[in-house]
Amino acid sequence: METLIFDWTNKINEEELKTLIDIIKKDGVIIFPTDTVYGIGCNCYSEKAINKIFELKGRDYSKPINVLIDSVNKLDELASSINDIERKLIDKYMPGDFTIILKKNDSVSDLLTANLDSVGVRIPNNNIALEILNRVDLPLGTTSANISGEAAMCDFNDVVKKFDGKVDAIINGGESEIGVASTIVRVDDNEIKILRQGNLKIDI
Repeated sequence: METLIFDWTNKINEEELKTLIDIIKKDGVIIFPTDTVYGIGCNCYSEKAINKIFELKGRDYSKPINVLIDSVNKLDELASSINDIERKLIDKYMPGDFTIILKKNDSVSDLLTANLDSVGVRIPNNNIALEILNRVDLPLGTTSANISGEAAMCDFNDVVKKFDGKVDAIINGGESEIGVASTIVRVDDNEIKILRQGNLKIDI
């Protein structure tokens, strides 16, 4: 496979962006920068593409893949219900390095969520990621761009060394700003539970 390499460290290239959107809509897999670490992503509704990510990473199918969106208005595409505490967390911490686990609706693939009835959702605070999400107008199933068990990648050159020839496209957006995967939160019985502590500290 030939991997397209796009350098958007200074500016997003419109023609390359169109190519990228076409790749996603044709079940392709891309690697792109976010505010936390580089992410490997695909159309979250394409089980063909989701399978590719599991295989590329050597990821256990019992581990769900989270979803990126570009606006809180798109949460209803994925979540069947959002309670008051979840809404307060969303309003306070999105966009940013914050992932919340919500009860999923029927449109979300069981493959993506490892047969769980919930889905992790995040809005990244990164212009490149947000522009891709806005233009493709699809939630992206996204996990850190690394082989399972290895450290998440924050440097474009490291990503290329590991994944060149294995994914459809890699976007250079410079070094990740935060460099740590997002904090993951779930609300159970009106109690906020931290499933993974990232750089963000929850205070509500």
